[in-house]
Amino acid sequence: MKRLIFYLRYAIKNLRGSGRWTTFAILSVAAGVATVVALRSLGLTIGDSLLVNLRDFNRGDITVRTVGGGPLAFTVNQGEFERSIFRPDELERITSTVAGYNGILTPYSINNNIQITATDAVNTGRPQLVTTFLIDPQNFNVGREVRAVDPPGVPLSQLLTGGKEVVISRNLADEQGLQVGDSVRVTGTEDLFTVTGIVPTETESNIRNIAAAFFGFAYIHRDLAPTMQLNPAPNHISIILPDGTPPLEIRQLGYTLWNLGAGIFSMNTTPDLLDSNVQLADMLSRFIVVMGLGALLIGGVGIVNTMLVMVGRRTLEIASLKTFGMKRRQIAALFCTEALLLGLAGSLLGVVFGVALSVAVNRYGEVLIQQRLTWSFYPEAVVFGFVMGMVITLVFGVLPVLMAARVRPAIILRPNQTHVPRTSSIEIGVALAILVLVMGAITGQIVGPLFARLLDEYTPPTILIGIALVTALLLVLGLLVGVLWLLVWLISRLPAFGNVDLRLALRNLTARRTRTATTLLALSAGMFALSSISFFGLGARQILEFQFAETLGGNVMVVPLVRQQIGQSLVSTLLAMQSDINYNTHMGAYFARLQAVDGSPVQVEGDGPGVTLPLVVRETEKPNLRSGTLLAGRDLQPDDYGQPVIVLSEQSLVESALRDFTMSDLGVGINSTVTITINGRDYQFQVVGLVTSPNNIIPNMGGAFLPPGVIDLDTAYARFNILDVAPENLNNVLLRLSSIPLLLAVDVTFLDSLMVRLIEQMSAIPTIVGLLSLAAAAVIMGNTVSLATLERRHQIGVLKAMGLKRRRVLRVMLLENTLIGLLGGVFGILVSALLVGLMTALGTGIPIPVPAEGRLLAVGLIAMSVLIAWAATFFSARLTINERVARVLHYE
Repeated sequence: MKRLIFYLRYAIKNLRGSGRWTTFAILSVAAGVATVVALRSLGLTIGDSLLVNLRDFNRGDITVRTVGGGPLAFTVNQGEFERSIFRPDELERITSTVAGYNGILTPYSINNNIQITATDAVNTGRPQLVTTFLIDPQNFNVGREVRAVDPPGVPLSQLLTGGKEVVISRNLADEQGLQVGDSVRVTGTEDLFTVTGIVPTETESNIRNIAAAFFGFAYIHRDLAPTMQLNPAPNHISIILPDGTPPLEIRQLGYTLWNLGAGIFSMNTTPDLLDSNVQLADMLSRFIVVMGLGALLIGGVGIVNTMLVMVGRRTLEIASLKTFGMKRRQIAALFCTEALLLGLAGSLLGVVFGVALSVAVNRYGEVLIQQRLTWSFYPEAVVFGFVMGMVITLVFGVLPVLMAARVRPAIILRPNQTHVPRTSSIEIGVALAILVLVMGAITGQIVGPLFARLLDEYTPPTILIGIALVTALLLVLGLLVGVLWLLVWLISRLPAFGNVDLRLALRNLTARRTRTATTLLALSAGMFALSSISFFGLGARQILEFQFAETLGGNVMVVPLVRQQIGQSLVSTLLAMQSDINYNTHMGAYFARLQAVDGSPVQVEGDGPGVTLPLVVRETEKPNLRSGTLLAGRDLQPDDYGQPVIVLSEQSLVESALRDFTMSDLGVGINSTVTITINGRDYQFQVVGLVTSPNNIIPNMGGAFLPPGVIDLDTAYARFNILDVAPENLNNVLLRLSSIPLLLAVDVTFLDSLMVRLIEQMSAIPTIVGLLSLAAAAVIMGNTVSLATLERRHQIGVLKAMGLKRRRVLRVMLLENTLIGLLGGVFGILVSALLVGLMTALGTGIPIPVPAEGRLLAVGLIAMSVLIAWAATFFSARLTINERVARVLHYE
């Protein structure tokens, strides 16, 4: 006990004597622990939100549908042609069955092809696809009462009274700039509807109804459906059972309904939803925690850097202690105690910060699951973060402890020489082994169940999974540190152009290259996370715009929701009356089969002769419409109308891997004659061109392209129109088309916004992790600068003794750390740009590393990186620079 007290007192004295450097080491741990506590709290909060109020979540104890469910389900209403509805006899059977369980039944219809447009006497907004509920407001019992936020607290039954009224969600109101009393246009009619209420977005939006969360939703009285040429019959039924109904009985009713043969296509019960949400919550929680472990690793780097410098500064002290009789294990125990105290202080501080930070982090969680989260204090998250902080500190303290134990007593005879003990390969191996085993065990416990769900047949032991992942991560990090080490070395060799300050900064930059490289890695990781999220979203938009503009031929898709022959005749007539349309491309898609090449039968599939070939016909006057990237021959031209010519698409790498052949394998070349079966009839065409997708990896939009006039477009299995509309005319064209019953007109920006919002949702957690990692990197940067000034006190004293002013010494350090900040920001963004360039090259054939809209962001992130470096310099180096020369030199 006395020895333990001695260790504690001695460690506390040493840590207090190095107060500033100790503080940064503690902050390094605290930053990592705060991240883990905040993210673990978020995971638990998400889990709680997914496991409570399941009746509200499900709109009842049981919900049955005639259409598909899921977060991205898209249901349409085809008016009198609509078949995905509950017929009266089916509704009667379900009603009688539910009555036997004393349940309450509520039928209603959900549709996603209805658009709402803000309009007034002057301006018209962009038509917005929304999830629309056609309901009977007096009998809309789905386990909760829907009340408006404007007017406050008014129930839905008082907002829809039978007139041309609509109640919209808060996010739709904000998107369209709508308020209660405003007029809107609704799909299928030119009549104006009045917004009578605005309800909270979370009323319907959640992780299982992403469409409502992204684009909003609306409630309309089902009696108004004929006005919009819609079918008022329900496609959803919510069932409320008496409170306290056992889960087994709920499941039993679900089985009974499923076996009725009453048109039920999909179903959710609260017990089944509970089971699936438990798994979903567990997966999200584990995923979130794993992402937070990176910040802890950054904190560990701060600990090991601090302790290594302390060992180097205290070799004489350690030699003295050994001379007085202390053994190696006792020296190791002293430094272990210091590491323990650093971890303890850092973990406690991190817990406090983490709990406070969890309030803000919850906002990002709401974006991920698309529903409101209620903050709670979780002791489990506090304990988890505290234990992880202690473990990481002790694991990363192994190497400095081993180095301290190697100090030899004989160096006390040579006190004026630096005696930093060299670390043997065995000791480095031991330290790495301990790190891999400990972190592997922790990681395995977190991610093991995720692998168990993915690998049904065989799942390796969790510790092996964790060790494999940690080893792979360390190899990647080691490679990156090596690259950055080399980069630092190259930068330090740049010419100073006669500038003494720059020469000193470059020399200092290379003094501790490994430490500088690890600092750069931490800084680059945060910059990469933040930049890649935006760049990937912008790159995806570039690909989407390219596919529509270059290949499909326009920016508006028009799809009739009735039988094709009737629908296309109607569309052609209506589009001919629109003067704001530049080009109209009529497209037909067919399932064809390539039977022979130059008279030789083709047979590479086991199910019969020939190979399947998706075929596209485009009838348009738009010039330069491409079929793909030209490999040989030519593309289709206007003169080919009605001619037996064809352009074939070469198999992409993906298709080749799946189908084991390419066009060249089949003997197809320019001027080849191919026999193709279309709708049961054989045709012969001459091949005039071979194209591929822009990247030769992702499949093209079609396997073959025919000119119009060869086959009847009315026989296509799918037909639609792509319109080329000038941006200034887009709103008016869409508004006119949306007023036409059973015609779905969607502009590309809808798909664009859908992709952007999906990316925003999925990147919510990576964004907060990137921000937290960047905060941890800022602490590491401050720690690095602090340690550098500690090691250079003698150098600083000599420079000041030679006449350099404090301002100039600070300028040298600012130059050095500006280079580090600049390099960290550029490197992180460069890696992100390379990946985005690869993605856009795959999608468009043209690499776009930094999309035009992201350039300002890239500059801002680099500036932020430099500002972090400046702040770290001012806070960490200024005290040392301001010390008197005599004191600095005396310290040495």
